[in-house]
Amino acid sequence: MRARVISIFVVVALLIPITSAHSLGSVWPAVPSIGFSSSDNSLVETKSYVTGLSFPAGATTGLYSERVTCNSVDDLACSQVNSIFAQAILPPCSTPQDEMCVESLEVTDASGVLHKATLGYEAPGERIPASKARKVPAGGSASVWHAKDSLNSAGLDEYAVSVSTTFQNYQNKGCTQYVTAPCGFTSGFRARVFPIAHGAITGSSETCLWTEAQDCIRAADFSAGARVALTLRIDNSLTGFLFGQMKNVNLDVKPLSTSANLLRVEANPIDVPKIYAYVAKSDLSKYPKIIDYWKERRQQLAADDFTSPNTIDTGPAPEWAMSDFLAFEDLVKSAELVTSIWRFGTQSGTGSGSPCYADKSKLQGLVTTNAPTYFPNPPTFVNGELIYKVAGAHYLQDGVTLFKGSYDLVLRTDFARCLYGFTKAPVQAKVSVVSTDGSVQDIASEIIREDDAHEWLYLSAKNFTFSSPTIKVKLSQVGAPAAAEKVPAAPAKKTTTITCVKGKLTKKVTAVKATCPTGYKKK
Repeated sequence: MRARVISIFVVVALLIPITSAHSLGSVWPAVPSIGFSSSDNSLVETKSYVTGLSFPAGATTGLYSERVTCNSVDDLACSQVNSIFAQAILPPCSTPQDEMCVESLEVTDASGVLHKATLGYEAPGERIPASKARKVPAGGSASVWHAKDSLNSAGLDEYAVSVSTTFQNYQNKGCTQYVTAPCGFTSGFRARVFPIAHGAITGSSETCLWTEAQDCIRAADFSAGARVALTLRIDNSLTGFLFGQMKNVNLDVKPLSTSANLLRVEANPIDVPKIYAYVAKSDLSKYPKIIDYWKERRQQLAADDFTSPNTIDTGPAPEWAMSDFLAFEDLVKSAELVTSIWRFGTQSGTGSGSPCYADKSKLQGLVTTNAPTYFPNPPTFVNGELIYKVAGAHYLQDGVTLFKGSYDLVLRTDFARCLYGFTKAPVQAKVSVVSTDGSVQDIASEIIREDDAHEWLYLSAKNFTFSSPTIKVKLSQVGAPAAAEKVPAAPAKKTTTITCVKGKLTKKVTAVKATCPTGYKKK
C-alpha cells in the first residue's frame, strides 16, 4: 500500500500541498519504509480556498484532525475552528487602484526580445471575497496569457500565471478582532509561470493542472533559451527576502502606495531534479541516527511509523527539508528532472546575525537556485560573510552525471552597506562554495555586478557540486576611504536559544529576545 503522511502542527507557518506517491514512479520503495521525497511539481497551486482546522476533543498532540470548508475567512461556519488557512490566487489587475494582482507577463521571442503577453482568461474555480478586517485579498484561479511571438514546447502561445498568497490564523476561536496578534494572520506568497498544453482526459485528472469540460490542462516546457518577466502589485509587508528556483535574475521594485509595491522579476527557467531517500523498516536498526532523528521529527507519531505496514513519506515540507536531507544524506538519490521551473516567493523565516535584517519596509534580496533542498531562511550573516546552505544528490538519476549547482543572490546595496558599514562607494564581492568536508570548490563560473543606479548587487555561482555545500559571500568596498570616513556597522545583538513545550511537543526558539509561540511554555 502506498501512503503519504503530512502532519499539520500549530507552529507551521504555511500549509503546502504534497504530491502523490506515484509522482516518484519506480523509485517508490517496494517494502514498508520511512523517508522523504521532494519534488517541485508538488508546489503548483491554481485555485483559491479557505479551510478551518481544529484539534480533536482533548487532544494534546498539536495535530489538526478536523477540517471545515469555508466560503471566506469571515464565514460563520468557521468561527469556532482553532485555525483558519486561506489560499488566494491573485487575479489579473483590472483597475489602477488594485494592489494585490498580476500586472503583466512578458516572454522572449526567438530572437531573445521580451514581449508583453495578453490576458486570455482565468481558469475555472471557486472565488473567495476579500476581507478588509483580516487583510486577506480576493482570490480566484490561475490566469492564462497569450504570447503570440513566443511559442512553448507544445507549439502553443499559452502561459499560466499562479500567484498564490497564503494566510493562516492560529488562534481563530474566540477572536473578536483580527488585525493584531494572536488573531492576525501570518502570510506569504509564491509566484509561478508555466507553459501549458491541452489534451484529453484519460480516465484520471490527477496529472491535470485543471480541467475545462473534457480538456485536460497540463504543464509544458518553455522553449529553449526562453526568458520570462512577471510584474506584480504586491503588499509591501511581504518583503524582506524572497526565494526562487530560476536563474540569471534581474529585479526591480518601485513603491505604488504606502501599502503596496510594483515588483518585477525577470529570469530564465531552470531544471531541478526530484530527490528521495528511504530506509526499509526491517533495516532501521542499522541506522540509529535516522531512528533518533525520526523520533524528534515525528515525536508521538514515530512509534506507529516504525511498525505500520505503510511507507511513511514526510513530503516536501520546506521548514523540515534541510533537516530531512541531512538525516538521510548518505542515502539521498536523484529521480527524474522537473523541467522549466520558474517561480519565486517568500521564505518561512527571518535573517539572523545583524540588526540590518530588522528593516521590513523594503525588499532586501532574492536568493535563487536549482538545488532541490535549501535552508528556508534568508542567508545568515556570520563573521563578515553571508552564508547560505543548499543540498541535493551528488549525481543525477543515471548515477553517473554530476549534478551541477546554480546559485544567484540579488542584494540591495543599502542592505549590504548596512551589514558592513560601507559608504556610498561601489561594493564588490567574492563568492565561495565550501563542500561538506570543508574543502573550497573551484567555481567554474562566478559573476558579480552592480546595476548602474547602485541599487542592486548581483552575485552568481555556477557549476558547483553537491551534496550539501555551503555558499559564502564576502563583500568589500571598492575604493574605500579611510576607516574614519566609513559609517560604523551596527553591532550584531547576541541571540539566545530557549526550549518551549506544549504537551508532548517541544520547539527550540533562537532570537535576540527569544519568546515561546502562543500556547507553548518555556521549559
